[in-house]
Amino acid sequence: MPTENIPAESARSLATASTLDAETWADFVKRLRYDCVGAGVHDHCTADAIFIVQARRIVYGIDTDYSDNRVLLDHCNEGEWFSPEEFWEDQDHDARAALNKAMQDWSSCQFMKADESDQWYVLGELKEHSVTGWHEAWEYISAHFTKDAAEAFVRRKKHDYRKGMRVYVESQYYSWEFNTIKEAILDGTLTYTPKEAA
Repeated sequence: MPTENIPAESARSLATASTLDAETWADFVKRLRYDCVGAGVHDHCTADAIFIVQARRIVYGIDTDYSDNRVLLDHCNEGEWFSPEEFWEDQDHDARAALNKAMQDWSSCQFMKADESDQWYVLGELKEHSVTGWHEAWEYISAHFTKDAAEAFVRRKKHDYRKGMRVYVESQYYSWEFNTIKEAILDGTLTYTPKEAA
């Protein structure tokens, strides 16, 4: 379903942790059908989709000879800046004046007018800071039958993963148990049956 149709946290849906009943089962089957045999397949190009929530992780300390990605790390305040401009924007007037002076000494121009390689050099000379290479990696967090459920999880947990999260679609083509159960749900073989009262 389009993003605007993702169940709100107050909506009755298994995607938002509502209890299983006839209504939430019907909603789940409708969303599963959309993602796996309906128009949603166009978005991820596989009918055998599983929706994986991943968290962004940054690996620091890569030698800059082997990475084009640079980051300035502040070892006292645990700050990090991924561009010289980003660092410049965070500085007050006095810090900017000091950067301009350091750049004048290094390459005879103001900090923001210098080449990026010179900017990184000057930043790397700052006391209690270092410039290092970095690499982005994505770690598995959870798996969901539907895109809506994965996106609801991201909304609910994004405060715990401040570097970012994403929904990544994997193909379950050779996951025969998973696909058999999913097909049974979609063709009505596997249905919701209320628990008999004790």
